[in-house]
Parts: sequence; structure tokens; C-alpha cells
Amino acid sequence: MAQPQLPAFCRTRRPITTTVRLGDLRQLQWLLWLVLALQLSTVLLVLSPSQP
Repeated sequence: MAQPQLPAFCRTRRPITTTVRLGDLRQLQWLLWLVLALQLSTVLLVLSPSQP
């Protein structure tokens, strides 16, 4: 039986390096805080008793 051949990108051996700038992480952190604040305000609006 023939061995299945892997695609070319699987056979090449390149070192995987990922560089993330600190500014990108800061931006992501602010975005997460903003989403969290919006979620919390939405939950508080839904749970608050409605005024007549």
C-alpha cells in the first residue's frame, strides 16, 4: 500500500516565530475591557426593574 503524501507546506521545516508587539497587546486589552463593560451594562439593564 502506498503511503499518503503530505502537502508541501507540511513537509517543509521552517522555524515558527511569532512576534507580538506590546502595543498590540495593549490594544487587545483595552478592547477586552470595553467589551466586558458593554456586557456588564447590558446585563444590568436587563436585570434592573422597569419603572412604571
